[in-house]
Formats: sequence, C-alpha cells, structure tokens
Amino acid sequence: MTVRRRTALALGLLLGLTSTNAAADDFAAGSLIIPMDTDYQDLGIFEAYGLVYELLKKGVPVRWVIKVGKQNGGVDFMATSTDVRTGDPLEPHGYRGGPWVIDSADAAEAMPIIEAWQTANQNTAVHEASAPFSGDVSRTLVVAPSIAMMADGNQKIARKYMLAAKIPDSIGDPNWPDASPDMLDPDEISGPTMDNHHDGALFDEDGDPVYCQFMSMHWGVKDAQANPEVVAEMRDFLQYPTHLFAECQAVNAFENLDPHGFFLTTKGFLIGQGPNTYDYFQADSPFAQIDGAFGSVGGSEPAYSLPMGETYKAGDTVLITQGGTPVGVNDVWMSGFIDGVCPGFEDDPNISALCLTAGKVSYLGGHEYSVTVPISANPKSQGVRLFLNSLFEAPCATAEGLPQPQVIKSAPAIVNQPQITYDIQYSNEGAMTALNATLTDTLPAGVTFVSATDNGVYANGEVTWELGNLGEGEGGMVSVTVDLDAPGVYVNHAAMLFHAGVNELMVESAPAMTEYDPNASTDTDSGGGSSGTDSAGTGSGGSSGSASAGSDSATASASGTGDSASGTGASASAGSDSATGGSATATGGSATATATAGETGGDSASSTAGGDESGGCGCRSADERGPAALIVLGALGLLRRRRARA
Repeated sequence: MTVRRRTALALGLLLGLTSTNAAADDFAAGSLIIPMDTDYQDLGIFEAYGLVYELLKKGVPVRWVIKVGKQNGGVDFMATSTDVRTGDPLEPHGYRGGPWVIDSADAAEAMPIIEAWQTANQNTAVHEASAPFSGDVSRTLVVAPSIAMMADGNQKIARKYMLAAKIPDSIGDPNWPDASPDMLDPDEISGPTMDNHHDGALFDEDGDPVYCQFMSMHWGVKDAQANPEVVAEMRDFLQYPTHLFAECQAVNAFENLDPHGFFLTTKGFLIGQGPNTYDYFQADSPFAQIDGAFGSVGGSEPAYSLPMGETYKAGDTVLITQGGTPVGVNDVWMSGFIDGVCPGFEDDPNISALCLTAGKVSYLGGHEYSVTVPISANPKSQGVRLFLNSLFEAPCATAEGLPQPQVIKSAPAIVNQPQITYDIQYSNEGAMTALNATLTDTLPAGVTFVSATDNGVYANGEVTWELGNLGEGEGGMVSVTVDLDAPGVYVNHAAMLFHAGVNELMVESAPAMTEYDPNASTDTDSGGGSSGTDSAGTGSGGSSGSASAGSDSATASASGTGDSASGTGASASAGSDSATGGSATATGGSATATATAGETGGDSASSTAGGDESGGCGCRSADERGPAALIVLGALGLLRRRRARA
C-alpha cells in the first residue's frame, strides 16, 4: 500500500450528541475566522462560501458559529483579530451573519489553503484571532457535500450562483457544464420504472443515495405532472439526511404534486405576491444567515401562500415572509424536514440522531437573484446567500450524517502450524452511503499469500476487495490465508477507503496479533487473538474502538467535544474469560484507545486503537495533509432503521 499521511476525520456521534447542533465552544488565539458580515465580507461574500467548500474538500473541519436565540442582524460573537492577508490588527468586532471558524488546532493545515484562495480571490477576507473567544457552534462541517443540479431548462440560474461562489462539481469543474456528471435531467432522475422510486440517478443499484444535495431552479409544473416519478424519486431521496433546494416554479412542481409531493405542506401552495417589506424568523437557523437588507425578485412564483385554513406540517418552517402578515401569506423563504419530522430540532439537539431518517427541503420564491456585490448595496443578491446556506446545512455534510463504516479484523492468538487465516468483517452503520468502498489488507512481513475469498486480489503485499457502495446496514466478511515463514509474532490490520461527499476517507481496524509457536499445545485456547473496529471522521472529540478474538471480546470508547476527550470502559464475555481495562484519551487531534482481555488459562490479547500512523481508531482523509482533530464514532444506541419505502 502506498504510504500516506492521513488526516483524522470524525464520522459520527457519541450517544447522539456532537457540536453539529448549537453548543457553546471556546476558541483559542490562532483560530481563523471567515467573516460573513458586510463590515468585512461585503465584496467577497460569495467566494467565502467557496473557500469553506475548498477547506472541507481538503479535509479541514469548519464550524458554523451562530448565536443561539439571536435576532435578525444580531451579533454571533465578539473577537479581537488580525487580518490574515495584511497582518493588520483589527478592532474588537461583533461578527454577524453566521461566520465560519477554523479551530486553532486546524489552523496550520488550513492556512496554505486560505493563502492560495486569497491569491486567486482577493476580496475574500479571513481573520486570525489574537485572543481567545467563545461562540455557539451550530454546525460542525466535515466534508464537502456532493451536489446534483437538475437540468430543468433553467440550470443556468444555479450555475450562475455556483460560479459566483466558485464551487465546482464533483470532478472539479467550476463551470458546471451540461455534460457534468452531476447535471441530471428529469429522465435520469425518474429512472427506468414507475413503481420503483429509488432506481434513478440519485441512487445506486441498491437504492442507496449517492448525493447529499439536489437543486432545481425552475422545473415546470406541467413537466412534473407529465413525469410524476421525478417527485416520487425525490420523496425517497428525502428519507435520508439529504437536502432539496427548489426555487420559483420548481417549488410548485415538487410541493403541489399529488400524491408524491406535499413535503412541507398538507395541500400545497397558492402563488403569492412578492413583498416589499419583510418579517424574519429563526434568525439563529443556518438557513437564515444573511447580513443586511433582503430584496425579492420577480418571476412566475415570487412568493407562496397557504390555502385558507391550512398550515405547514411543522410550525418552524418559514424564515422570511411579507412584513405584517401571518405566516402562510406571501412567504418567501421556507425550510424544514420533510413531512414535519423533527419539529423543534434547533431547540433540542438530543433528538438530532432521530432526524437522520428525514431530509430537509428548502423553497425560495423568485426567479433569479443577482450576484452583484457589494451585497450591502444589492439586497436582491441576498437570495444567493440563502441558496448557498442551504448547500452547507445539509445534514450529510456534518459529522452525524456521514457514513459510519466499521472494520473488524480477527485471527487466532496462537498457532502451532505455519499458517493463519484472517477474517475481516466490514459494515456501514451510518445513514448515508459509503461510496466506492475498497477493503485492503496489507500483509505483515514474513508471510506468503495463499488465498483470499470473495475475489480478493493480491498484489505487492496487499489484498484488495472492491466493495462498491455500502448503504446503511450493508456489510459482509472476507478472509485471507497466509503461510508463515518462521516462528514469531505477526501483527496485521485491515483498512477501508471510501468516499463521503467528495472526500476520500479511510477507516482502519485495530491490529490483530498472532503468535506462531511450533511447540504450542494443540489444545491451546485459540480465542486470544485481537481485532478492532474503528470509524471516525473530521471534526473534534474522541475515539471508539472494539476488539474481539475468538470467543473473547473487548470494547473501549471515549467521548468529548472540542479538541480533547477522555473516557474509560471495556467489557468482555467468553465463558470464564474476562476483560479489564479500557481507556481512551484524545488531545489536539490525536486519540488512543486500549483494551486488554485476559483469560484464566493465561492467554491474553490486546488491541490499541490510536489516531496515529500505527493504525487503530480513526477515519482519515487519504490525502497527504497534516493532522486534524479526531472525534469519536459513536456506537449509537439510537441507530436508526430506514423508514419503509413505497
């Protein structure tokens, strides 16, 4: 296997909680701030989103800091900083508009990316904190989301917005041409059948989603009526932590189609009138982050009203509506979970894990917003900010919405014959698909490959299995057999490479250790070998791991937030066998976990899972980048089962 430096990335939750929901956090001096208010980002507002996307694509976690309970235009946090480009000191500033923060632990990795971005995009402002500060972390983003655009005849609108932000498609093309693999026409989305609602281009052959975000700017109502399977496929797509953004007539096309629509309403929308004054709600929602005045634009559907007596499926759906009117009259910007799932999500982060069975839907009235800056003088450009907010708020871009792959390597603790068979179990326990997964087993020195199951391919000391996409709950087991050259101790571990969003990540098992002793008794307990399971992703926190060997098992886990975590715990059961110990610590982006299992017969097994190159706990980016903070993959007691699909 090619030797690489791998960035630790956090994939999941511990006990259903991470900083993906609003929680106060302390940031040290040296943390980097991407301002999103008109004082400092008036000209570079759209490119700031592009910088965030670039940082995520390179494996740098980014925190979206939004003050809990703030009103429209309110301050998110106060900080004293210097300008990164010039080095000039800045006065203490109240940052507004949902600024982004890169923790000081990740600043060294982020700085070259920022410097390169600012060289090409000189209007993008970035500040470096010169003193500690605190802020409410609304979301911790860990990967660049995969985005699909609908070729609905008006894709030029979304293309214009993406060009303004300089966010490319999945193959890095910033122009989003019609030939892009992420540009999907209605027939591709609907798929080959009318009765299978997850066989279109939003899914793989197993019906698992392959995109995080989908956008449609002006798909026609009559087109939806002529091809209702597009809406049916979208409803299935939204049974995962995904996101749909629709603008103008596409809102009516998706929402009003009976029976597959009605994502946010009970009976659809009436077309409203574009307002001139506005009321703002839920200013602490990521969807609502703007700074300055908002202005509507015209079009066939500038705003939406509900039929008399009807309500939204959830009461916290509307973010901008006509000033002085009740919600449901000339609403402009709405967002919520499909079918009203998870109401009060912002107020109760403990239910976040349960919300991974539902996608989010965002609707914006108006045909085409401006990308003219400065944004303070162009209120009709604010709609593009709302569009870009929705790209980054998708749950599948955060730690809790990522795949949760697990790899468990097992082998006998001791053998008296010169051969070992390693068993490798793998699975994905996350809500989103682990894309293009590849399982690898790098054989230890002093062994000779004999065979591998399930079409494992051996080359240059490594056995590889191409697994394809792994949806929620999908997995299996493979085996590899090797001959041993001489007595001794042989240590081995397996790894899985996969994609989440546009990022390539890796998860490793803990090492499996076998002693070859020709003089060992034939009735020696062979259950003392070790194995491990690790999964993690980008962000901050702790690590978790488990180890099992034969009939023995041991687990260790750690939990925490910020850049450090600690915890203890281990358990085992194997007849009269027992396990003791189990500790874990994580500080500044590294983590270690150890568990030791002992037996009355004297055999022992140990596994160490660490966030370093020796293997063990940690889902890592496969690119050659410096270390980032490590977070636990939580063994959720709340693991969801997918809701039944039609």
